[in-house]
Amino acid sequence: MIEHFSLAHYRFTFIPEDTIRMPAYNKGNVLRGAFGSSLRRLVCSMDKGADCNLCVLKEKCAYALIFSPVGIIDAKRLRNSPRGYVLKPPLSQDTEYTSSSPLKFDMLFVGDRVKYLPYVVVPFVELGKAGIGLNRGKFRLGDIESLKGGATTTIYNSSTNTVKDRRPYITGEELMKKADTFNKDSITLRFLTPTRIKYNPTNEKGKSRVVRTPEFHHIIRRLRDRVNALSRAYCGKALDIDFKGIAERAMNVGTKKNSLKWLEIKRKSRTQRTTHDQSGFIGSITFEGDLKEFLPLLIVGEYVHVGEDAVFGNGWYRIEDR
Repeated sequence: MIEHFSLAHYRFTFIPEDTIRMPAYNKGNVLRGAFGSSLRRLVCSMDKGADCNLCVLKEKCAYALIFSPVGIIDAKRLRNSPRGYVLKPPLSQDTEYTSSSPLKFDMLFVGDRVKYLPYVVVPFVELGKAGIGLNRGKFRLGDIESLKGGATTTIYNSSTNTVKDRRPYITGEELMKKADTFNKDSITLRFLTPTRIKYNPTNEKGKSRVVRTPEFHHIIRRLRDRVNALSRAYCGKALDIDFKGIAERAMNVGTKKNSLKWLEIKRKSRTQRTTHDQSGFIGSITFEGDLKEFLPLLIVGEYVHVGEDAVFGNGWYRIEDR
């Protein structure tokens, strides 16, 4: 199913010169917005606010390929490709970071997007000079580590400002082996960040609804579509699965225990001058049934998240039962 899939997991450290003040929630929004703005200032040849779709360089531009991909997948319904990276923001509600308690967060890159790591490092170095957070706190980019199998390896040395030409992929084969270690009859998912999933029971246009209490098939449907889109865009081919059948079989998996709660969160967009609803469920839910064929998707989902605004860090969960 996911043998050809691959990803790379990195940890970044911002070492404040004084203090960085961040919101208690939505840190992923701040990090992603600051990264995008810094990257665009460095590489964009168009006027501020210009539409990337109108640029003749969009097929080679690092900003378009990383931050705002369009048309990577040759399928009408997938023209707006998912971003090939995911931010995993700090989970604590801390609002201040100093040199003795630096700001740490993770970024994950899917498939061939790992080759653009240098285009992430340079914007973060420049962003440190401009500042980030509520007070535009300045910082120094510390070492960057790759994470794989519980081990960490330094791939960017902040002292020498060099990136090792090393791509520590987590392969689909390794993820399949990991899936074999989990319980095949019962599983608990702990949602760490607000998760917002929509489901359209009739497939009629405009009939999608937000799910406040998810059933197992709701999660599998969204994972199936997200992982497939990422796979087509950045790993060379689509998932080899029965798309309709896997969703139907997921409906046979029941809920054993539900400890989820709904968290109301709004996000203001400075560029579009609009407010976005990022409310979603957090907490734990346990499912029971024949889980074997779904485990590979669930394993990938731990990395790439599920639901809306996954790139910000929403829809992040961990599998707790083995």
